Amino acid sequence: MNTLLKYIVFGLLVFAGIESYSQPPASFRSNQRSFQQRNGGSPYRKIEAAKENYVARQLDLTDDEAEKFWPLYRQYSQEMTAVRQLKRQNMLNNRSGDQSRKDIYYEQQMVDIKRKYNQEFSKILPPAKVSLISRSEREFTDELIKIYGERGTPDGQ
Repeated sequence: MNTLLKYIVFGLLVFAGIESYSQPPASFRSNQRSFQQRNGGSPYRKIEAAKENYVARQLDLTDDEAEKFWPLYRQYSQEMTAVRQLKRQNMLNNRSGDQSRKDIYYEQQMVDIKRKYNQEFSKILPPAKVSLISRSEREFTDELIKIYGERGTPDGQ
């Protein structure tokens, strides 16, 4: 069970854009390499592509909406990933007692980014579709956790 938990945590960290979480179990690293070799890319890129595909299906964008939405969404995703990486890095490196204050700071940064992009998305999408963005991302993450929980590794081994 402990190994399964490690896989899930590692998968979430990869999903969050952190590809270097201390050292996962050796069996996972070898499975990850075989996954990369068979599928021609990093698991993070595959997950991002799958997430975009899922969001696209949920939003059912018109061609005009898609043309304006995807560059903005990718910029939003990059900014959120950067803050998540900083937060994770801080958690790993922080030995002082002010971790709680720093966690709140990073959470506020993520809220600010969401607020900013929510306003930008509202300029190109109807309100119903804007509200679907966060819900779709959350559903995708839940499904990813479910898949990793059932398989244990990205390639099912």
